[in-house]
Amino acid sequence: MHEHLVPMRWADLDSLQHVNNVVYLAYAAEGRAAMVADGALAPGLTPVTMTVRFLRPLRLGRRPVLVASTVDGDDVVQQIALDGDAGRTVFAEVTTTMGRRAAADVHPDVATLPMSLRRDDLDADGAATATKVFELFQETRVLHISSLLATMRPGRFVVGTSSVTFRDDIRWRPEPLRTSAWISRVGNGSFEMRSELSDGTGVLADSTTTLVGFDPSSQTAKTFDDAERDQLRTLIP
Repeated sequence: MHEHLVPMRWADLDSLQHVNNVVYLAYAAEGRAAMVADGALAPGLTPVTMTVRFLRPLRLGRRPVLVASTVDGDDVVQQIALDGDAGRTVFAEVTTTMGRRAAADVHPDVATLPMSLRRDDLDADGAATATKVFELFQETRVLHISSLLATMRPGRFVVGTSSVTFRDDIRWRPEPLRTSAWISRVGNGSFEMRSELSDGTGVLADSTTTLVGFDPSSQTAKTFDDAERDQLRTLIP
């Protein structure tokens, strides 16, 4: 196991005063970069899928985040944790699978919205970083939920698990990408949302995310009522 410390920053927090979901991917990227620098991970490996499983909310503190990484075949499994007086607490687990990317067709008959890139989304080679791709999918979910659900708004759910499959590099272009999102499953207290980023002809990346009902006032999970479930089901193709 390889362990690296990453400092926390105020800018890491979201509106709920938790570390933003995307920042966990940034912590994991710092850990992988340190592994490359230490010779524990080969440089230039291509991520095919990345999955993050959120276990509990992480709040700002003075202790640096600990990234504990293990290489298992083509997978790099990383725990995002804090060490304290009572021992180690794990807040999320990020699994990155390396290999060969595969193309995918655009999902038909779902709503699309434009998504513009920013130049700071790109790395030195001119492609969007894995962390930024997760951020683009976060934006996609917020855009589609805000525009398509009349009464349910971001903040009423938290992410339980999110997985991204990378199909091709996302490079700078002045015209917006196309984003699509739809709900594939609705449960009592959670739903599954699938989304795609495309250039209009082929899929550049796709994502599957499980979102869990959340009560901001009590900071706890909640079940959906019948009206909320019915509204979520309107986004099932």
